[in-house]
Amino acid sequence: MKPISFLSIITLSLIICSCNPPTKNNSDDSDSKKALLEAELKLLEREKKILEQEKINLKNSKIPIDEQEKLIENNSVIKNRKDLNNSNNNDYYSDAQSIISNFLSAENSRDFSYIYSFYSPSVRRYFGHNNPTYSSLGNMYQKAWNSTPYSKNNLISIDRINGNEFLVKINYQWSKNSNPSQVNSKYDNLKFVLDNDNKIIEVSSFN
Repeated sequence: MKPISFLSIITLSLIICSCNPPTKNNSDDSDSKKALLEAELKLLEREKKILEQEKINLKNSKIPIDEQEKLIENNSVIKNRKDLNNSNNNDYYSDAQSIISNFLSAENSRDFSYIYSFYSPSVRRYFGHNNPTYSSLGNMYQKAWNSTPYSKNNLISIDRINGNEFLVKINYQWSKNSNPSQVNSKYDNLKFVLDNDNKIIEVSSFN
């Protein structure tokens, strides 16, 4: 037997390789198909969400206006905000009522220092007097007290006119120096204006 040469071995190896080409990696092919499938599923999911939103929009467009307003009213955020505003308004109104009621009682006591504590430092009006000072306001009160030995404010009601303006109904009683035993009486409508600190900036007759 003749020995096989080295060149013959190489030639034989090349022939075998050409007859049996390397096979494609099955795992790579599987990964590609899996990625493609996942992409298609995501696309379908997105289209599904778009269709659902369109259905919701179509449904909402058919809701009557009054029903839409009810939905808005029932919104918890809006409702809570309205409740808070109403609560603040009620608190302010209650405080204003107390201030005005206490002010009228202070006038009955004829203690000007106590009376003036209810006024704003920037008081604009006291009946026919505009921008009265501490001393001018004190003089007006003292003049009224000198001519009426007895006077009393009887509060009837306090109603808000607008914002910080209030209509105050009172029954005013007084006596004159000429006849102290005779008590006169009349009903008055007064307008009170308060500032943001519930201090009085205006008191006038309400026509």
